[in-house]
Amino acid sequence: MKWLKRILAVVASLLVIAVAGLWLVGLRPGHGRNSASVDIDRPAAQVFRYLTDDALVQKWVGGLVEIRHLSPGAQGTGDRLRLAVVLGNERTDMEMTITRFEANRWIDFTIVSVGDTSAGFFESGGYQLEEQNGRTHLTLAAQSEYHGFLPRLFEPLITPAAQKKLEEDLARLKQLVESEPHGTVPRDRLFSEQKISAKQTE
Repeated sequence: MKWLKRILAVVASLLVIAVAGLWLVGLRPGHGRNSASVDIDRPAAQVFRYLTDDALVQKWVGGLVEIRHLSPGAQGTGDRLRLAVVLGNERTDMEMTITRFEANRWIDFTIVSVGDTSAGFFESGGYQLEEQNGRTHLTLAAQSEYHGFLPRLFEPLITPAAQKKLEEDLARLKQLVESEPHGTVPRDRLFSEQKISAKQTE
């Protein structure tokens, strides 16, 4: 029995060390921060379609199974959406609010998880598009804050996994946009986005 007690003591010690290690790593500067960029050989207006058209967004954001607008008629800043992402057997419901919208240049947003408030998260982030010579440099950056002991504890594992997914999603986006001919932007869609941007800068 002594050997069993010793083994259990060692296992318990390792668990304590592991938990303490995760907790300390979670206090590092930049915790919960994700950022990635991609260069796409298409104009910004063509890339922007894939950030604002629900059907196109679902083609490149992995696991995104639902987009529902909660503010019918609203476009741009102030628009609220209900999102659902399924990864493996886990479904996460979220509410997104657009906090800044400038056609072909910026989309800023906040996202809050829906459901158990003791184990949820809040995220603020944004897309930035910079066009030069018909090519677009797209950056997506986000800062996440987790609620509840376990989510905060496992943040050092969650953030790298989120970074990997972000990079995979942007690679998929690049592939989809570059598979289209140059200038694939419906005139009515381009006019609508310009109108929204102009209205919000008045």
